[in-house]
Amino acid sequence: MGAAAASGLAAIGVAMTGLATNEAVVGFFSLGVMGGLLPDIDSDNSIPIRMAFDVVAVIAGFMAVFAFADRYSLVELFIIWIFCYLGIRYAVFYVFTALTVHRGVIHSIPAAAFFGLMATALSHQVFGGSPVTAWICGVFVAFGFIVHLLLDEFYSVDLLGQQLKSSFGTAFNLGSFNYPFATAILYASVVALYLACPPPDAFLKVIFSAHTYGPVADRLVPSGNWFHGLLDALQPPPI
Repeated sequence: MGAAAASGLAAIGVAMTGLATNEAVVGFFSLGVMGGLLPDIDSDNSIPIRMAFDVVAVIAGFMAVFAFADRYSLVELFIIWIFCYLGIRYAVFYVFTALTVHRGVIHSIPAAAFFGLMATALSHQVFGGSPVTAWICGVFVAFGFIVHLLLDEFYSVDLLGQQLKSSFGTAFNLGSFNYPFATAILYASVVALYLACPPPDAFLKVIFSAHTYGPVADRLVPSGNWFHGLLDALQPPPI
């Protein structure tokens, strides 16, 4: 829920800049929510992991269908979708839960970079998104992921009891010292994914341009009366 709220606010900001269409903004918001679920995919029995694998399996199935849409019949595409969904939802899910430990390497800052870069690479290489759009996709995934880590870390601080819980430091970290080999693989994967992403120059130019945030600054607060014309817009049209 925290990732959804933060991603929603960020998506509204992107919409106000005019960098993307409304449909794309909805997609960015969805990626932020998905990023907020990803840190708990290493918890075998958690609801987020099942939700995450359900969402990923459905999306992957449609990606496969879109990739072969001009080559096969409707029935064949449906079969491809079913096999792709079942393969990810159950086979990959089984292998993944068997190999991962909750709050291990996945529940970390480099994992946020890993999933963000993966979204960037897929958006550009598979869906043909522009470098700016692809990097926005990746940033939303990583942003939702980081929000989850921070909320978990805040929850480990008992403000009323003025003490730290045993989980302090296990959420927002740079990797797991208990699994150095897995941590090294994660860092190597981050580097490999970065090389697979489009150059970030155009994205950084847009992000650090004052012109980008002009529309947001102009509409940060209403220039006149608040909610001007809202009641008129809600009234039913005359018959």
